[in-house]
Amino acid sequence: MSEPYDAYVPHRLAGWVPSPGPQTIERIGVASDSLRAWTLDAPQSRALEWCLNRAEGIASSDVEGIRTTLRSLSLLESLRAAPNPTRAEMDRQALGNVRLNAHAIAVGQRRGAPVTVVDVEEMHRRLFSNTSQQLESGYVRDEQNWVGHSHQRTPAQAHFVPPPPESVRPLLDDTLQYVSAPVWGSPIAKAALAHLQFETIHPFVDGNGRVGRALIHTVMSRDMEPSLPLPLSAAVAARKDDYYQVLQPYQTYVGDESDPERSRAASAAIDYVADAVAVACRYAQVVADVINRMEQSWTELGLRSHSAAAAVLERMSTMPAATTTFLSETTGRSPRATRRAVADLVDRGALTETLDADSGRRVFELPEMLRVVDEREGLLLDCWDLHTSSTDEERSQLQQTGRELEAPLHHRPFPDGGGAIRAALENRDDPSASTTR
Repeated sequence: MSEPYDAYVPHRLAGWVPSPGPQTIERIGVASDSLRAWTLDAPQSRALEWCLNRAEGIASSDVEGIRTTLRSLSLLESLRAAPNPTRAEMDRQALGNVRLNAHAIAVGQRRGAPVTVVDVEEMHRRLFSNTSQQLESGYVRDEQNWVGHSHQRTPAQAHFVPPPPESVRPLLDDTLQYVSAPVWGSPIAKAALAHLQFETIHPFVDGNGRVGRALIHTVMSRDMEPSLPLPLSAAVAARKDDYYQVLQPYQTYVGDESDPERSRAASAAIDYVADAVAVACRYAQVVADVINRMEQSWTELGLRSHSAAAAVLERMSTMPAATTTFLSETTGRSPRATRRAVADLVDRGALTETLDADSGRRVFELPEMLRVVDEREGLLLDCWDLHTSSTDEERSQLQQTGRELEAPLHHRPFPDGGGAIRAALENRDDPSASTTR
């Protein structure tokens, strides 16, 4: 006989207008200012857009314990082989997360049409396309699920039990009605509430966190005008424990739907998402600086615009780890011309050469782009520190650390704690600071 358990059924979201407190309103304001500044300041760069898309997909996967890197994803695509099946499966799920986020943004930009369950099921399908879970994707669950450790094999032992299957579709319809309605106040607060409700419903057997974070992008794309993808999950992954904790007050609230306490229960998640948006803007600005410097250094090489070397760099701006075979095939240059171009770029410091351990093949890389994504942990912790510093004196001390580091970001390794990154964060407290200064 199965153990008894209680599934949590939240109040409906559509029509509810929460009453956030002064602290939450202030945090939303800071996040909105940061996002507005990033939207105005962000350079239009194909390489930057590609990198931010990949960074978000990799980081959202990381939140769920699926660890991979931009280098590994690039090699999966450019080597077109998978010597390590376990690594390949994680990479495919992260690439699915990239497709999911792109589709979520596209759904949000379709402003004249409502967001539907079919849209969310398509997001889920894209997440698991070309993975071992492909055949099980794209359907709202018809069974009970729960949240807990792998050894907790029944709902009775779980940390959290979402609504029963018969409640899922009505609650999800209601949430998407809320998403589709005109914004009641701040789009950031609306996105946070939609995410919070989605995670509480947990409408899929797997992938709820990744689809739920993508839904934030849907809301923000629908109700705002972000010019480039925002690597929100990179900020979340840096403070993952906090992320899970802020869901709990809402997921344990048992009062009346109009009680002010419900607003207070939701405020923890709104505060967190607002802070994560501001931190993600800081990180995006640094990524933009890194790519801008990288592209400026290419200009200084004085390459002819139609040369094989210029074609290689253009291709690698959206595939920062690749073999000469891949580069020859995708640039249309001969293998010999490609090899000579790559050798010249390595000699001139634009590329580095490594050996892929799994395949044994020579790989050529753009180190700056790879490092700003793959070694982002210390950088994100610094971004959080700068955002949450409670006094001007503390904030000044953090930035002074950056001023003492004279070498540019792309000429130094990322030490533990991301200290060298602080140079790139200098003056980032001012939302109007120029990304391409």
